[in-house]
Amino acid sequence: MVKSQKEDNKSFDLKTIGLKIGLEIHQQLATPTKLFCACYPFSEEYEEPDLSKSPTFTRVLRAVTSELGEFDVAAQFESRREVIVNYLAPIDSSCLVESDEEPPHPISREALETSLIFALALESRVIDEIHVMRKIVVDGSNTSGFQRTAVVALGGYLKFGKDKRVAVQTISIEEDAARAVKADGSVGTGERTYALDRLGSPLVEVALAPIEGSPEDAEEAAMTLGKLMRSTGRVARGIGTIRQDLNVSVMGGSVIEVKGVQRLDQFRKVITYEAARQKFFFDLAKEIREKIGNDLVISEHVATDIFKDTSSKILLKSLSSEKSSNVICIVVKDFAGFFGKENEFHARLGKELGAIAKSYGLGGVFHSDELPNYGITAEEVARLRAAFGLNDMDAFVLVAGRSSKTRNVADALILRIRASLSGVPAETRGANLDGETSFLRPRPGSARMYPETDIPLIQVTPEELRSLKGQVPKPWETLVSEFSTKYSLPRQLGEPLFDSDRRLLFEKIVSETGLSPTLVASTLIDTFLQLSRSGSDVDSLQDEALLQMFASLKEGKFAKEAILEILRAMASEPNIPFEEILKKTGFAKIANEDLQKIIDEILSQNAELIRTKGVDGARSTLMGKVMQKVRGKVDGKEVSEALSARLASLKQK
Repeated sequence: MVKSQKEDNKSFDLKTIGLKIGLEIHQQLATPTKLFCACYPFSEEYEEPDLSKSPTFTRVLRAVTSELGEFDVAAQFESRREVIVNYLAPIDSSCLVESDEEPPHPISREALETSLIFALALESRVIDEIHVMRKIVVDGSNTSGFQRTAVVALGGYLKFGKDKRVAVQTISIEEDAARAVKADGSVGTGERTYALDRLGSPLVEVALAPIEGSPEDAEEAAMTLGKLMRSTGRVARGIGTIRQDLNVSVMGGSVIEVKGVQRLDQFRKVITYEAARQKFFFDLAKEIREKIGNDLVISEHVATDIFKDTSSKILLKSLSSEKSSNVICIVVKDFAGFFGKENEFHARLGKELGAIAKSYGLGGVFHSDELPNYGITAEEVARLRAAFGLNDMDAFVLVAGRSSKTRNVADALILRIRASLSGVPAETRGANLDGETSFLRPRPGSARMYPETDIPLIQVTPEELRSLKGQVPKPWETLVSEFSTKYSLPRQLGEPLFDSDRRLLFEKIVSETGLSPTLVASTLIDTFLQLSRSGSDVDSLQDEALLQMFASLKEGKFAKEAILEILRAMASEPNIPFEEILKKTGFAKIANEDLQKIIDEILSQNAELIRTKGVDGARSTLMGKVMQKVRGKVDGKEVSEALSARLASLKQK
């Protein structure tokens, strides 16, 4: 019998299992309009509307066939979830195009030009006649049941690292999806609510060829591509404006698409987990074939009566909360132990089956490798085995809920169990913050795409490309070097500032105040990082407030030593006027007379120190004591000069 307990940790080498990593980078563009209408696009600076006052409408989306009469497998899967979708349509950021009540307008030329600049920067071959396509999406994130997308260029390459490069497969321009506001229950169940303010915002998607290297290579390639996009100055900035999808495969198996890897520091965790998960299922498939052969004997039974008096609260809730509910038992001959077997990353077949059931809105599944448990007794398990003629080597899975749902779920579970013979099925999975991935839906196929008949073909002329070549940015290293040299900044400040949302603010502060660029840069980078790590909300600090703070520093209203604490106070109370912040923190500059009094007081208190060490020997200690009193209220240089003058007068005596 196969072990059902967690195996001892086993290390594995990613390079020896044929790891391949494909990257798809989706970048929001900084355009004044959406892709196919004149509404404002969603961005970080966008002020979220009052959705409670937005018009609403409801739809249920169904899968349709492609132009060849075929159904896409992913669209069919979504349709079976029977989800009701509610849409909130803010009047300031959506129109009849978003609600699919009006044909799309001509494509945004600015968005198209930006995608062409990316293509030229990557030396891709631009398509001279662009065809907009409809990509079937029936999860509710598009009101029409499809997303408009168009390939604008093919081929090219991205250089990254010291001497590495990866081929570019396609560059596309497409609509962003609607913004999820609420999902009742788990993903894929009951009702979902979307806001249409983000729907239709322009995205550029760059798909790279598989990288046969390491997670670090994929991370570095994504970082390099992101820098190239940002160097154009034509992309949106902020959390969620750039999204990465990873296509991961090992051992020559199916490609698994991992959606929504938001941060680069997730790459290693996600890729390592997903590679280990896939390897586990290939190893499991080999064990299953060695024990059972190349075919599984699977049967399906209704087991509702067996559990009608169960003490399992989970089963009772599933049966009582739904009308016309039942319990379906899926039996797999000679399969005992395979549902519960797991690797050191907690990948197991039973977990995959539970995720599929949850995607339909059910609570999960029970399987024989974990029973009796969860209120299901040994007696109930024995009755079930007797009723369906099962021996101890046979395995089973239980799924409970509304009959129409359990029917669809059972079909999906049987498909996944049969797929265990070959390793991993092609799936789309979501990335979790801890690095694990979870099932979302099957991977779409070619039937997902068909032509958009409401938009004419878009011509790209050689003259247009020649005019855009002058807008291709210089290499990132060159841009950073020029920026750092211009402001005499060290590289460790110049690069993060150049890549920062506050680069333009930095240039404005330096230009208007004449303060040291190094002081301003270190504040916007190092001090902000320090504040963020200590829990301050630095994102609440508005540009105008920061400009006023630096202008006040230039005017001598406080000393630079107080910057950290003043910013901390500003972040905690962003709506308070700056002059009030100065008063509350106590860092307003003190008069010269008051400074002289403090120095004289310190000298008087330390007369013995001065007598024993002498004026020069005591200088450092005295400076420290004065600064303890006036730090942030007087510039250190000014304190040093005043103290030196006073000590010089003592020497003369």
